[in-house]
Amino acid sequence: MFVEKIGQVIVKATQFLSPQQVEVVTDGICNDRAFALVEADGRFIGSQQHSEFIPLRFTLNNENSVLRLELVDGQIVEGDVSHSKQPFSINHAGLRSIEVAEVKGLWAKVLTEFAGRPIRLVKCLSVGRAIDVFPITFFTTGSLRRLEREVGAPVDPARLRAGFIISNELEHEEDNWSGRHLRVGSVVLRIRTGVPRCQVVGFNPKKGQSDQEVMKALIKYREKVNLPDGLLPDYATPGFATYAEVIQEGTVTVGDTVELVA
Repeated sequence: MFVEKIGQVIVKATQFLSPQQVEVVTDGICNDRAFALVEADGRFIGSQQHSEFIPLRFTLNNENSVLRLELVDGQIVEGDVSHSKQPFSINHAGLRSIEVAEVKGLWAKVLTEFAGRPIRLVKCLSVGRAIDVFPITFFTTGSLRRLEREVGAPVDPARLRAGFIISNELEHEEDNWSGRHLRVGSVVLRIRTGVPRCQVVGFNPKKGQSDQEVMKALIKYREKVNLPDGLLPDYATPGFATYAEVIQEGTVTVGDTVELVA
């Protein structure tokens, strides 16, 4: 097995990126969901209710000091990432409270003009940033191929917004890996449970509109799973991809070897 693709999103609910190499620390891929968008009153913005932000493409420079935004019309906006010294807490989709601070500069103006309502960009200060549950999600190419057969068309893996796609043509073999350790490059993961999916999987990962019945296909052939550790106990949807914890930090590059080590 090897790493076929890496996934990362700098600002929660915006366009998914595919870097060639990432550093992985205890709370996940560095800079993954490092920032988030909030309404004027501090309400958290997620993709399921606000897919209009998915087309926004945010990247960071090598020093992580300058944020670059490519807007839908091709306009480029750049600004530093210094933030307010007055943090506040937001409710992250009912999962937990995270501490954030507003990023200074032109971001509120640019995002408000884009959305047509006041929007703020915030830096996530809490451990785990704006990651939903566990630091890493992954799935295999075999599982993606099975999903594509159920959908009846190619499925862009960016719809599934996972940290790693692993080359392994046995469909959903990762369902049987819970509790085991997986070495990915120099990183070691402890595999947890399946990821319950939402309607975001049907949204075009570049344009944001719903244009493929991925969720309908998952409902047809995948069993429902719950979030781990008793989170939102009444929330159960078809599972696709797998959660994992980081037990050894390191670097992952596309093409790195992947192996079960325990």
